Amino acid sequence: MRVPAYLIAVAGAGALLAACAPDAIIPSKPYNAFLTQLGEACRGEAIGPYTVDQLARRTHSKHGNYFMDQTSRLYFGKINAQDWTAAITGFLNAWPQDPGIACVLREYNETREWTTPTGQAPSGRTPESAAPPRNEPASR
Repeated sequence: MRVPAYLIAVAGAGALLAACAPDAIIPSKPYNAFLTQLGEACRGEAIGPYTVDQLARRTHSKHGNYFMDQTSRLYFGKINAQDWTAAITGFLNAWPQDPGIACVLREYNETREWTTPTGQAPSGRTPESAAPPRNEPASR
């Protein structure tokens, strides 16, 4: 019995979708804002032959899609920074010391310090910009 080609294509697409990171299928405003932040803060910073702002744009290139998929996995806690770095450098023919790698991880760590992937501040924590100055006592 021969299986029609379209059934094979549908099954293959389903398998690919199952392997994608959360934002690869379901839109996430906080993650999309994070990508925008990366594009601005890391503009011109190289990861191999690409720049972060090129990769963060939705260009539908295999390199941009891979970058967004792996960065989504990092953002949503599916992989750690070391695994993200290894995946990105391997796929993009880059080095772990590339300035774009350092920039993305710096922005990720700064974002992670005051927010969760849902965009809400963790209970009991306030973004540094919203906290009272350190030399002035907080009012009760």
